[in-house]
Amino acid sequence: MPQTRPNPNRGKPIWLHILFLTLTPLAMAILVPWWAMTHGITGAEILVMFLLWGISGLGITVGYHRLFSHRSFEAPAIIRLLSAILGGAAWQGSVIRWSSGHRHHHGKVDTDGDPYNAKRGFWWSHIGWIFFKNSIDDDFENVPDLKKDAICRWQHRWYMPLSTGFNLGVPALIGWFTGDLWGMLLFGCLVKVVLLHHCTFFINSLAHISGSQPWSIANTSKDNWLLSFFTFGEGYHNYHHAYGADYRNGPKAYNFDPGKWLIWCLQWLGLASHLKRVGHDVIYRRRFTESLDRFSPLPSMASLREKLEYSLDELQQARKDMLVSMREFQEQRVADHKTAMKERKRAFRMARKQAKRVLKEWEFALRQMAPQAT
Repeated sequence: MPQTRPNPNRGKPIWLHILFLTLTPLAMAILVPWWAMTHGITGAEILVMFLLWGISGLGITVGYHRLFSHRSFEAPAIIRLLSAILGGAAWQGSVIRWSSGHRHHHGKVDTDGDPYNAKRGFWWSHIGWIFFKNSIDDDFENVPDLKKDAICRWQHRWYMPLSTGFNLGVPALIGWFTGDLWGMLLFGCLVKVVLLHHCTFFINSLAHISGSQPWSIANTSKDNWLLSFFTFGEGYHNYHHAYGADYRNGPKAYNFDPGKWLIWCLQWLGLASHLKRVGHDVIYRRRFTESLDRFSPLPSMASLREKLEYSLDELQQARKDMLVSMREFQEQRVADHKTAMKERKRAFRMARKQAKRVLKEWEFALRQMAPQAT
């Protein structure tokens, strides 16, 4: 239930935000049906709308979110520049402002220090927080790395001309070439911006309300696979809050996460490096630790607990050994190192399989005795 006590993040109204985020959906709701009845909607208009939505959306999820906010991978200046420009085209603020708010959210999730605290209710976390002045709006002390980045400083200074120029200029240019100026501005700018806004906002609101919590119960974040189709892979929000530095939002191979796939492609092209990825040892240990927070194991489970702790230690060591051997092979490219690397990878897979099996035994035993242990 939403809290009833005063909201410390609700300062003076920001009328520019209120008018923009109120009038743009209203204009879309009126103009799109009118355009359909008077001119008809063409396939080119829909194509341009989805194309620009995808470009701006990936600019937010890959650029603003994973590259700048979480530093989950490294990229050369050209990729950082494109990410800053295309993320800015989402009309969600400069990269410094956006990343600062997002880091506050992760650092103080579900508290008064969280600018879009989901415990304040759906509408506050979805859009209400943007309507009011917040004490941290101009506090960028938590992004010292971005304040030192020349590209981020440049984008922050020229954010409005850059974002407005892209959102009006690109559709207008396409419309001029195709002879459909107003249709392209309607779909390539207005409709695109409204849809992208609310799809992004759903991660702050709906992804903290509806879904599952397979990775952590430490906060209100949820995995919602359906949202991933509208947010370029951001729907696996419970995993993201548990392991924010991971460049993947959808950690499993079958998870729909275009942001992850784009980063893969950039790495293959030599345009991304040092991709951060959480190891199975960390994930399995967290599952074990949180199970102890939720249940009080029976004394009869002591031997199984000891077996699991031993398996987790073995997995952690196997992963360390594997990473060392991989680094040695990359540095020296010696046949002996390649053989050692293969052996340690095999040992890691065996340790992972064993730890996963024992962890499942442990979780099954907890579920069986849950009525007695809760």
